[in-house]
Parts: sequence; structure tokens; C-alpha cells
Amino acid sequence: MKRWMPYFLLVLTLLGGSVAQGAVPDPVDPRESVNYTFDQRMAHTKQLHAKLREASPAERSMYFDKSLEAIKKLSPEERRDLSEKFKSQWKKLTDEQKKQVKQEARNYITSLPDAERKELKRRREMLLEFMSPEERKHWP
Repeated sequence: MKRWMPYFLLVLTLLGGSVAQGAVPDPVDPRESVNYTFDQRMAHTKQLHAKLREASPAERSMYFDKSLEAIKKLSPEERRDLSEKFKSQWKKLTDEQKKQVKQEARNYITSLPDAERKELKRRREMLLEFMSPEERKHWP
């Protein structure tokens, strides 16, 4: 019985790890998310932020790595087209809706530890690499 205990504990640990990793969903393909309505996008964002708050820093990092990879997989033309669609959708939002989006982002970011906030800022700067010089002007 004692010989099997370490193996049993190892199996439990591995199962627990796989369940914990399942807590954070895979990022949505940008080609799909561009078609979300405002309400769908807000509901998805709130749900995602709730799951990311519960996740470990490593899981959050893994999620953002996957989302960056999803963007890298797109061709430059697809990125440009999706960017234009997102911009046109943003322009169509009411001021109240824009405030909701910004507030949700602020709430999520302020809920993170300082080190992770700095990491998010670094990752955001990485995303700027995919933008044209004209697009970068609009990002603070």
C-alpha cells in the first residue's frame, strides 16, 4: 500500500492541474469575435475577466500567449481588415457603451497584482508591432 501512495498522489496532482488549466478558456478567434454584437462582446468579456481573476498568474500568461498567437496566425491583410471592422464598430458605439467597455477593462486591470499589470502593459506594446504607424498614433 505504501508503495502506491506516491503514484496515487502524482496522478491526483496531474488531474488537478488539468482541471485547473481547463478553468481558462481558449481565446476566441478574432474572425469570430468581430461578428459579436455589443451585448455578446460585453458578456463574453465579463465572463472571461471573471475566469482570469480566478486563474493563476501562469494560466493568465498562457491565455495571453495563446491570444497573441491567434493574432500572429492571421495574414497582414486579415489583420488589417479585422482592425478596420473593429474600428468601425467602435465608432458606432454610443458614449455610454464606450464607457462600459473602458470601465470593464479598468476593473479587470486594477484587480491584478502590480507585476501582472506591468506585464500586460508590456504585452500591449508587443501588439503595437502589428499595427501600422497610422494606427499606432491612436494608441496612448
